[in-house]
Amino acid sequence: MNNSYFNPSDCNTICDITGFKVKLSETKPQWDGLQVIPEAWSERHPQDFAPNIIKPVVHKDSRPEQYYDTAAIPTFDPV
Repeated sequence: MNNSYFNPSDCNTICDITGFKVKLSETKPQWDGLQVIPEAWSERHPQDFAPNIIKPVVHKDSRPEQYYDTAAIPTFDPV
């Protein structure tokens, strides 16, 4: 089909992927801003919309603190 016909409300353009000369009304915008023909159009990859990963909570050391009984520690008197 010859796309060089005159249409006052439409202009000629080049498909950004295939390089074919088409009317602007025959193209559709792709997610990355390219104007492409419907045969070359592709959806955005699903991994671009991956959910946020929740970071693991870091806890302090779960072991209890050491308890030292000061009464049980022998004292040394200097002589």
